[in-house]
Amino acid sequence: MKNRTVLAFLAHPDDTDNYCAHFLRSLVSAGREVHLCSFTRGEHGLGGNRDPGKEAFRGTRLGRIRSRELVLAARHVGIPAEQVHFLDIEDGTVARNARLAYASAREIVASLEPGIVLMPEFYDGYYKHPDHVYAGMVAFLATRREAPRAMVMLYHSLSNNYFHPADDVAFGEAAIKCHASQADFFRFIRPFYVNVEQIVNGFKSGGSRRAEGYRVTGTWCPQRIRRGFSMLGKLFALFAGTPVL
Repeated sequence: MKNRTVLAFLAHPDDTDNYCAHFLRSLVSAGREVHLCSFTRGEHGLGGNRDPGKEAFRGTRLGRIRSRELVLAARHVGIPAEQVHFLDIEDGTVARNARLAYASAREIVASLEPGIVLMPEFYDGYYKHPDHVYAGMVAFLATRREAPRAMVMLYHSLSNNYFHPADDVAFGEAAIKCHASQADFFRFIRPFYVNVEQIVNGFKSGGSRRAEGYRVTGTWCPQRIRRGFSMLGKLFALFAGTPVL
């Protein structure tokens, strides 16, 4: 692969640490230049919050906190702060601002010309948060336009065809702890989503107790949009200039 740069798209600042931390660390260790690009700063992300006092942080203040948390977590993985980027789409509005998000995503893909691009699964993912679904779709189309030969790797997918070992539980937990503002939410999502997913993926991998799973594809491959996301299909067709399957 000619370009050794890797670009990982996130809908929110904690996404790659939940789903990709081990794989990204291995890429850094292999000498790859890894960049993170978060569509939002997660400024409305107080899921699972049980303390009414924390509501005062929602908005710009929380966005600043979560941005710093991503930089801290990136450093833990081995990614310097200057390789952490934000598209500054308001949290919870990626679908509504798909055109702006697409233009911004195209700019960063064009500037980096990555050989590998990671993004949330938009076709067959188990996590249906609209920001994740639309961020994945936008990132895919931006990559197809600006880096058509790049390898595409989609995380939190139900159609994984590549598994990366995630046996270093302490490393993964340390990355997650960098996102202290999300501790209430992680008490729910980590046991029931991420941990179960990694154990299932480890079983499927045939060689690890735990693993991260990815659907590896290319921008030239047809992408099917699942039922229930008709608007996503329309946007995909609009941006792609081709009918959705």
